Amino acid sequence: MSDSEKKSKAPLIITIVIAVLAVAALVILFFVLKKPTEGDNSSDISSNGSFQPTQELNLECTYAAHDLIAQSYEVMRLFVFDGLSHETEPYGNEPEDGLYTVTVDATSKYTKLEEIEELVKSVYTDEAAEKVLHNIDGNGLSVYQKRKVLAEAEYDDSEPESGESRPMYVEEEVLGISADFKPDKSRKSLWASSSVRIDPKSETTCDLTVYLGGGVTDSTDLSTISEDVIVRVGMVKTENGWRLSEFVC
Repeated sequence: MSDSEKKSKAPLIITIVIAVLAVAALVILFFVLKKPTEGDNSSDISSNGSFQPTQELNLECTYAAHDLIAQSYEVMRLFVFDGLSHETEPYGNEPEDGLYTVTVDATSKYTKLEEIEELVKSVYTDEAAEKVLHNIDGNGLSVYQKRKVLAEAEYDDSEPESGESRPMYVEEEVLGISADFKPDKSRKSLWASSSVRIDPKSETTCDLTVYLGGGVTDSTDLSTISEDVIVRVGMVKTENGWRLSEFVC
C-alpha cells in the first residue's frame, strides 16, 4: 500500500486497552479508550465514497464507537468468555430445570435478568440483541433466564399467626445461568487490546473495523494485518441512539 493510499483511509482513532489488576483473588478488567477532542486531528476522517462526513458527525461516530465497543466487550464477557459465577446444586447434581442460580453478593453488578437485558439492548439493534439474549450459539441458547427457587420464608414476629400454619418456604425468582453454557476464552486475549477505524457512510450508518491484539497505529500498513484479527461490524443510528448492527466476537 502506497503512502497516498494510506492517507486516503480513515485513520485509527480509538485505541482500547484493558488493564488487568489482581486484587486478592479478584481480577478486574477496565476498558480505557481514548476519546478525541474538538481539536484532535486524529478525528479528521475522509470517506472512501461520495459521502463526506462533517467534523461533527466524525466526533459523534467516534464517541458512539468508543462506548459501544467497550460495552460489547462486557457482553462478550457475560455471554462468551466468562459468564457469571453460579452456585452448585446439592451433592453436585445437575440442575433439574437446566439452570444454576447466579451467585449474588454485595459486589455483584448483575442481580436481575432485566439488568443484563438492558445492557444488551443498549449496545445492539433489536434484532441483534434478540440473538444475543436467546440464540447466542445459533441453537436457541438463552444463557441467562429467570429461575424459580424455594427460599426460606421470613415473617414479622410482631404479626399474629393466622389460623393456618405458615409455610417454611416460599417460591421466588432469581437470576439463573444455563447449565449448557460453556465459557470460551479462546479470543479473550485478542480483545484485551484493540484499535478501531470508523468510516461513516451516511448520517445514520457507519462501518467499524476492529483490529484485535493491539499494535496498530495510524502509520501501520493495514494490508499486512491478518484477517484472523480483523472484525468488521456496522453501527446504525436508531431512535434510541447508535447501536451495533450485529454481535461479533
